[in-house]
Amino acid sequence: MKKSREFEKFDRTMEQLLKVPHSEIKAKLEAEKAEKAERKRKAKKLSALGRASRD
Repeated sequence: MKKSREFEKFDRTMEQLLKVPHSEIKAKLEAEKAEKAERKRKAKKLSALGRASRD
């Protein structure tokens, strides 16, 4: 049975995805999580500053 070109391309892509080490994926997720937390902290500070200046 001959595979279609589209399936071969899909198959290669999936193989490449599965070759990525777990540690690399985990490191990227942790970095993204830290970045989100930092942005949230900055937004909270700006919000608090805005309320304090209204008095």
